[in-house]
Amino acid sequence: MKKRCSEAYKKFTRHFGYCAAFPKNLDFDQDEYADELLKCIEDDFDYTIEKYGTVVRKRGEHPTIFID
Repeated sequence: MKKRCSEAYKKFTRHFGYCAAFPKNLDFDQDEYADELLKCIEDDFDYTIEKYGTVVRKRGEHPTIFID
């Protein structure tokens, strides 16, 4: 992952408290994705929920399936 995209992803995670979903195709434009993440932070609204299917989990919420 490019440094710019990585930094934007970290900022997004710190701002919202959860991780954003990535685009479905593996060969996506990382600069465009970084711009979208930074726009989410500026607007204080997560556009990735609708666009990429980000699932927002509540703090402290754990998965229902545990693998031993």
